[in-house]
Amino acid sequence: MTDTSQSIGAARPQDEMLPFLNNFHDIFTTIGVLILLGGLAVGTGQVMAMLDLAEGEQGWQAVLMGLIGGIAVIVWLLSSLLVGRQRRILPGIVLSGAFAVAAAVVLIWGYAQFLIHGIGVDETMIETPFDALEDNMEFGRDAVMQVAGGLPLPVRVLPVVFALACLLPVAAYYLNFRLPFAGGLAGVGLVGLAVATLFTLDPYTTIVYMPSVSVAAGAALLFAGIVFDMRDPERQTRLSGTAFWLHFFAAPVLLTAVLNVTQIGWTLSEADFANPEQTNLLMALGADDGNATRLAATALVVIGIFALLSLLINRRALIVSGLLTAGISIGVIVNSVGLDTGAVIALTLLLLGGAVVLLGAAWNPVRRILLAPLPSGGPLARIFPPANGLVG
Repeated sequence: MTDTSQSIGAARPQDEMLPFLNNFHDIFTTIGVLILLGGLAVGTGQVMAMLDLAEGEQGWQAVLMGLIGGIAVIVWLLSSLLVGRQRRILPGIVLSGAFAVAAAVVLIWGYAQFLIHGIGVDETMIETPFDALEDNMEFGRDAVMQVAGGLPLPVRVLPVVFALACLLPVAAYYLNFRLPFAGGLAGVGLVGLAVATLFTLDPYTTIVYMPSVSVAAGAALLFAGIVFDMRDPERQTRLSGTAFWLHFFAAPVLLTAVLNVTQIGWTLSEADFANPEQTNLLMALGADDGNATRLAATALVVIGIFALLSLLINRRALIVSGLLTAGISIGVIVNSVGLDTGAVIALTLLLLGGAVVLLGAAWNPVRRILLAPLPSGGPLARIFPPANGLVG
């Protein structure tokens, strides 16, 4: 049996290996897995068509969920062979995703059946709290808490149930197969569960402070990745692989959250609810006004800080996550000069591509300069691994 650590065992501390591929056999096997899953999906459709049940009725739903549950079982058994015994990483990523989706669908459907047939929840019980609001009652704590308080408890905890339905399958997969990708998904699931719990307990505060909550969620994933890296500073075991995926998922969440905070602040105001498009970073960057240029410059500064953090902890995922935003930001700034569309695109690509190539070529020399004041051993060295080697 080949352990996951062997796939990254040759990594130097200054390298960031990609923990999703052992060799070409992984690709070959993954192609087969995708074809098999496609066959299972088409076969499910064929079985449902042959049964000729009334679409949407209880019997139709039960059969469909049974078939989806069967797919989840098949995926788990296949994972036992490919991931548990052979340690095939790329096929494991596909299988873990398929298992998580199938299992979550069945779990959520099962809870919906409990609500409808177990305790008798219907549309009226959900609509009544909204209908009870006064016509002139504006959005605020009183309105939100009045609606939340009027919902049956099993309905009010739906966000927590959904989060658990997504978390439990990937957590079970990670605990059983120790696949780093599943560990990253489990980290996302835990953060999602925390946010869902906050929303259930105090929906108004969670909504208003959503920019701050998003930053905290991204920071939690980043911190978890650093903790896993600290347990494996040489990047030689599956702990480092799990850290990679935690950083991978943390990067877009944290970057987008920080940029949104710089745009709209730590809380949402009434104006933000009146103009929701302004809370969308990419839409705001695409606006043809002076604020877009200012926001683009701010975005580049934030991405620069992320690049510095990436260099210090030796994780390039934080930079990669910002390439799209960086490209749009550079394009906005270049466009403000008054060049035509072709020139804007060409100059944007040249600047962005040149910056990435230069940074990649000088990664370790730059890291050595930045880390010079820091000790090469001890706890800090586990967070900021020393730069060994002359090239990136």
